[in-house]
Amino acid sequence: MFSTARRLVPIADRVLVRKTAGGIFLPDANARKMNEAEVIAVGPGAKDDAGALIPMDVAVGDVVLLPEYGATPVTIGDDELHLLRGSDILGKFEG
Repeated sequence: MFSTARRLVPIADRVLVRKTAGGIFLPDANARKMNEAEVIAVGPGAKDDAGALIPMDVAVGDVVLLPEYGATPVTIGDDELHLLRGSDILGKFEG
């Protein structure tokens, strides 16, 4: 289903995700809408000042929590995806 998307390899600490049907909405006026997404592709990671690779905190298949804003929408074929930095991901679901 995502064969085209899997050919897109994010660079540095970028992560390609597909938003899922689930999600959380906080009704408070100051709260932001949060979104669940499945990780489709992951870059190799950023490099530190010494040039060593900093490993990514997420892997393909992880379900993660994203803020409402901050991801770049990407359309590949019929797939509506989003690209963002790994550090923008708020957390990942386990279990």
